[in-house]
Amino acid sequence: MVDKKVIIEPGAQKLWSIPSGVDFLKTLAERLAKDLDLASKNDALADAIIYVPNRRSATALQKALYEASGAKVLLPPDIRPLGDLSGAEAPPSAESALAGRPETMEPAERLGRLGRLVTQFYQMAYKTNLPPSSALAAATELSALLEQAALSEEVDWGQLGSIVESAELAAHWGNSVEFLKIIAEDWPRQLAESGKVDPLIQRLVAANAMAEEWKRNPPDAPVIIAGSTGATPAGKVLMRAVLDLPKGMIVFPGLDQSADDESWAAIRESVAHPQNTFIDTLDALEINPADVATWPGIESNIEGESRRRIIHEALAPAEQTADWRETLTRIASDSDLDTAEFTRHGLSGLTVLQASDEAAEAQSAALLMREALEDKRSAIFVTPDAGLARRVSALLRRWDIDVPPSAGQPLGRTPAGSLIGLCAAWAVDPGDPVLIAAVMRHPFVTPLEGLATLEKHFLRGPRRWGGLSELYESVKTRHEIEPYHKFDGSEQDIAARVVETLIAYFDEASSDLSVLDVVDGREGAERIAALAGVVSNSPLPWAGEDGRGASQLLEFVGELSQWLGEMAPASLADLMNTQSAQMTVSAGMDEHPLLSIQGPLEARLLSADRIILSGLNEDVWPNRAGADAFLPRHFRAKIGLNDPEDRMGLSAHDFAQLACAPEVWALYSARRDDAPAVASRWIWRLQTLVRGALTEDEAAEMLGPQGASPLEWSRIIQRQGIGDLPDDFSAEPRPTKAPDGWPNRLSVTRVDRLQRDPYSMWGENVLGLSPLDAMNTPLGPAQRGTAIHKALEDLEKEGAPKTAEHLLEILEHELARVGEQPADIASKRAVWRRTCEWYIGWRSERVTGGGKSKLEVSGKLERVIAGETFTLSANADRVERDATGAITIVDFKTGSPPTDAAIATGLEQQMPLQALIAREGGYKGVDAAQVAAMEYVAFRAKPESRIVGEGKKSPLGTPDEMADEALEGLFKLIAAYREPGAVFLSAPRVQFVKYDNGFNRLARRDEWAGDTNDGENGGD
Repeated sequence: MVDKKVIIEPGAQKLWSIPSGVDFLKTLAERLAKDLDLASKNDALADAIIYVPNRRSATALQKALYEASGAKVLLPPDIRPLGDLSGAEAPPSAESALAGRPETMEPAERLGRLGRLVTQFYQMAYKTNLPPSSALAAATELSALLEQAALSEEVDWGQLGSIVESAELAAHWGNSVEFLKIIAEDWPRQLAESGKVDPLIQRLVAANAMAEEWKRNPPDAPVIIAGSTGATPAGKVLMRAVLDLPKGMIVFPGLDQSADDESWAAIRESVAHPQNTFIDTLDALEINPADVATWPGIESNIEGESRRRIIHEALAPAEQTADWRETLTRIASDSDLDTAEFTRHGLSGLTVLQASDEAAEAQSAALLMREALEDKRSAIFVTPDAGLARRVSALLRRWDIDVPPSAGQPLGRTPAGSLIGLCAAWAVDPGDPVLIAAVMRHPFVTPLEGLATLEKHFLRGPRRWGGLSELYESVKTRHEIEPYHKFDGSEQDIAARVVETLIAYFDEASSDLSVLDVVDGREGAERIAALAGVVSNSPLPWAGEDGRGASQLLEFVGELSQWLGEMAPASLADLMNTQSAQMTVSAGMDEHPLLSIQGPLEARLLSADRIILSGLNEDVWPNRAGADAFLPRHFRAKIGLNDPEDRMGLSAHDFAQLACAPEVWALYSARRDDAPAVASRWIWRLQTLVRGALTEDEAAEMLGPQGASPLEWSRIIQRQGIGDLPDDFSAEPRPTKAPDGWPNRLSVTRVDRLQRDPYSMWGENVLGLSPLDAMNTPLGPAQRGTAIHKALEDLEKEGAPKTAEHLLEILEHELARVGEQPADIASKRAVWRRTCEWYIGWRSERVTGGGKSKLEVSGKLERVIAGETFTLSANADRVERDATGAITIVDFKTGSPPTDAAIATGLEQQMPLQALIAREGGYKGVDAAQVAAMEYVAFRAKPESRIVGEGKKSPLGTPDEMADEALEGLFKLIAAYREPGAVFLSAPRVQFVKYDNGFNRLARRDEWAGDTNDGENGGD
């Protein structure tokens, strides 16, 4: 090949292409530096303008030019980001050409005006008010449609009505057409009234203005467009203008110069093909593909040429791939190679790996980057999946390698953004326990002494309060509600002081939005910002990149508010969190010198020693164009909108550009989001093509890793420290170690629990752990049982009316105190009334000739078991004595009482053990006496009372016999668990476990049993 010289002068070659897999920016820079002698003429490009797709490419090109020149000082050209499909870069710079033209509408005003139009439409068409976040979501969809229209050549919205009338469509499409009048009719009026230009249109306006300026005053310096496919109308306009300039030049990235006329004809019909945008651009420029020259000075090698041919064939239109073996044979013969040898050359350096899931995929990618770094080689991780990019970045940080994703991260995930979002929600509901804990534990917030006490003892479980003042009262009176509380008076005072501080925060910031029906968005944002400033007591929320982003968020919401009007405080918080999730900010860290994490568009022109392409699953990369919310797809072409598959073609081009690099690792997952996943169509087609050239085993070997696999490295890391496991290994915990003499004290209910779930008893009593309730949980049986017991106890107070109405009154009061919601109390009032009436009837029939019944009586019994003293304790709900002195023990249940059959198994010994204590005189104030009966009273929707062992078919004996049997079983049980080798298993009798005692996760039951019982206690 003759090495042409790049001469930027009239009459020189204007159209070039740098092949895929070649370091585009380095190759471009080196040739420009050589031909223009930048080493000695450091100002040769000083007046030049070079357009590249994005800011990342602009920065990289500037660096490449400096390195290629070899000069100590270089006067660089004006390198500008051109912008491309889906790009967020600014339009071509044309300041002088645009002078005097209308200004561009700001994004907040644009979205706000669209949102207001959406709101007005719903008010008129459906007589309803949309929440601001919903209106803005619809406005965002309309904005995307406007962008697609701006990227299409000509769109005629006026045809929509006639198309719908002539088509038999569902009624909702007719409604969609009415809705689309917002952008067809209302939006142009909005622009006219404002006197501003839509920023999407401004791109094309700017490009046309620049073209006109160049036509009037052609620049003497070179003007180069490098790395663009010409995907946008603005890009095509600028390319046409550059071709007319005396020193204009266009350098395409990866144009397939091996394609013939027949191939180009097929590519024109396939919008999803990676070369489709090129032929569309060349047609618009009236250029034949053969007129595009290969950039000079590129050294040809068989591996690179073979790789490009294989990738291009793998992504070729379907109608050209009927016989891939024949196709491969043909293109291999062009290189004087047989098919297998050609394929091996093409696959050299390309590895395709299937990971089990996203976690393994991210781990493998991180390990590949770490290996490259250890070898002092560069590596780029490329994926369109922002979550996967953040995951790899986090994995690298484990090894103290900081590589931030170039796309940044959502503002809501940053410290400043998350604080603003939390404060927005907290301002709407200051008493929310989850928000209190989240805000107060935020890294930017000043730590509050005593917060842990408040959270542990007073914020967990059902919410019993509204705002902060009610929370304060709840803290001060909690000991009255929870008779068995685990906090003391000093802890109560500490928690109360914390709440007082929280109240002071809101007073200082005037940020309690819960008292407002509606709020102005700007004022609300200012109050939220004030609250964030008060709790942080420092400038931290507004410092750094994320602080700047948080300030922009508040300003953006304030701007939106003037278009959306007043809104409910909850809607404001929702709006702020929605916008926070959509705004991205950079990590604020310096770039790593050798490693980077990029999106496909940014990485298109970049190169490295190792390229890692990840997320290669269908609907990830490529991301399939979703169904249009407003238009059937066949309508789009009729009104002039581009096919959504255009994006697929550009995505395929990015993949092809990167997949042709010398060393490429292509990763995809067998499962994503815990569901089976499908490999990207590009991977599937590549594998199919290779299998057509080689045997199945040869194809697998050639596409597999040539050496150690990162998947195997990942497995080794996961197993590190485990060693070889025996065949009968089980993850089931089997602890045996316990203090001497333990257990030495148990209540009657815990005796039953020791039999059912020894591990939970060991964790609680030996490890000293105790489960904590979650926050904002629904009212559970335990709290409801506490309220019922307290109501029944208060009924027996001197002077209290012994009526169903009074019992219902105190019951509802106690239920409210433990957290039952007013709506739930009201909905169950009729049921509770019937239960109260039943209970009053049951109570009136009690025979208590031996004196007044005693309620909530504590008792205990001591015995020496296996040489150590053991104390059995109990709390009897009700103890009655008849005229003979015999005792009846009553136990109130809010669920189903144990059956006689369950008691006979020995696993339900609460009542027999209480009978044992009563018989021995262990209850306080109750003399020893014979136990005549043990009775369960179910205080529930279907109330009942049942005497234990009374049925004819009951397997149980008399109360005395049951007590004796229970004592014998107690001795055996305690002695067994005092043995040094006693094993404390996790729920060995799972069929008898009513609910998770809080230790199933510690025991990791899901890993080895799969029978975790997450039900709730139906008992006391």
